[in-house]
This record gives sequence, structure tokens and C-alpha cells, in this order.
Amino acid sequence: MRKFLPVAFATTFTLSAATLEAQKPQVGIVLPVAGALATEAPLVRSSGLITDGATHDLLRNGFPARLHYTMERWSTGGWFDDVAATAEWDVVVRYDALGKVFQVYRIVGRRTYPLGSFGTIAEADAVVGAGFPAPIRLPRQGRRGYYSLVLDIEALSLTELDEVERWLRGELKPAVRGKKNPGTAVGRGVRTIMVRLLGGEKRRYEARSPTFRP
Repeated sequence: MRKFLPVAFATTFTLSAATLEAQKPQVGIVLPVAGALATEAPLVRSSGLITDGATHDLLRNGFPARLHYTMERWSTGGWFDDVAATAEWDVVVRYDALGKVFQVYRIVGRRTYPLGSFGTIAEADAVVGAGFPAPIRLPRQGRRGYYSLVLDIEALSLTELDEVERWLRGELKPAVRGKKNPGTAVGRGVRTIMVRLLGGEKRRYEARSPTFRP
């Protein structure tokens, strides 16, 4: 059984649905136990990322949310800290108004992993926040360092909404970056107004692990 040492959290993650809906967004890094630092990836865990009022409203109004994760592994011990490895991945959450469910997908590289459909925002948030092993290159034995994480949450950019719909219908390969269908000027204008009215500005969260030595 894998064992992990939890760090950088102010509260436990065994939370009820009602608590999830009320609490402030949190994100943190969970390190493996000392003997596994060079063989097992750190976990990224969170709570309350999509249950806050603005994000929930955007989802309910048909704007998928993108959670973009950037993790870096820094090495220490010299004159300056150096970035030794980097990893990025995305989670996309959308509300299916017809089925009345929240759909969650994780995108790592060019692969998409459906994480399920959920009847409540709290259930979807619990899946988004469940421990995920970061796809990052691990440190060598004896190399001191730490992990840092930046998470950006935003409504999918206006030129990406049509592509996401086509992707979910199976018409496109999974992609939320790169060249997009620009859509119509009227459509972009209406969506821009809606996102601003619903408070859809980008939100950024950061976390850092303690320094460790494998």
C-alpha cells in the first residue's frame, strides 16, 4: 500500500458535500513518505475549486471551466534554485443541462480521461480534488528540492467553446490549446459580456511543498 505524507493543508479532505459547498478553494501538494520520494510522484489535492459562486454560476450558464495545472520541481543546494522538471495538465468541467449532470475530464498530453458524470457540484468537486499523481519527472537519490504548483481556473476562452462541444461529441481530438475556431464576432461579444457579468475572471492558486531529500 502506498503511503503519503500530507503537507500544505489547513484542513482535512474528508469533507461532507455541504462543507465542500461552503468552504473556500484550497489546493495543496502531498509528498510520498521519505523512502519513496524518488520512486513515487507527489499528489495534487484540492477542495472547493468549482463550488465557489462565480465558477458554479458560469458552469450553470453553459461555460465550461478549465483548470490548468503547472507543477515544477526545483533543485536546491547551489547559489540559486533551479527548475529541474516541469509538468502541465488540465481538467475540464462542464454542465450538461439536458442530462442535469456535471461532466469532468482530465487531459494529460494528448490523452483525455473521462472522470465521470455527477448529479451535484459537490460530487464533481470531490473528483476534481481527489489525489492525482503529478506526471512529473522524479528526483534522483540525494538531490534536495521542492515542488511548486500553480493552478489557473477560468471559463474556457471564447474561441474554445465550440471546439469543446465538438470534441465532446467525438468530432475532434482532445485539445484545449492551440489553433481554435474564432467563431462569429457577435457570438464572441455576447459571451464576453456574459463571462464578465458572472465574474468569470481567471483565478490563480499556488502551493509549495516543504524541501525534501530523497
